[in-house]
Amino acid sequence: MRAILALLAGMALLILILLLSNRSLQHDLTSAVQQQDALTAQLHQRDQLITELNQQMQQRAEAERALRHDLSTAAQVMQSREQERQRSLHDNPQSRLWADTDLPADVNRLHDRPAFSSASDYLRWLSGGQILPDPVQPSAH
Repeated sequence: MRAILALLAGMALLILILLLSNRSLQHDLTSAVQQQDALTAQLHQRDQLITELNQQMQQRAEAERALRHDLSTAAQVMQSREQERQRSLHDNPQSRLWADTDLPADVNRLHDRPAFSSASDYLRWLSGGQILPDPVQPSAH
């Protein structure tokens, strides 16, 4: 009888250990499922981000192609205008004489600008310049 009681007590103890182990395993399973759900959500967000980045990359590539096309077109227009100007200068001596004439000193001075290393240098240069004459007053020259 004692053996049966000891066997029953051992079995009860084993069942208790199995129940606790089962509870722990279920808790671990629940945690694993939650982690899996979180990782799945992160993967979904990553896939969406990759898709958006690919779309942006395609849009930028298309914009770059359009800009290169526009640049090419502008270069062609500029080249044709330069050729037309050269022909005009070659064909018309009066135009050639006009184009070879030096600009007045005041106009040349407008083209003189020092090299700037920053925007503040440019602002300093602008504010340090000479004041323009009043257009209403006759010039002193």
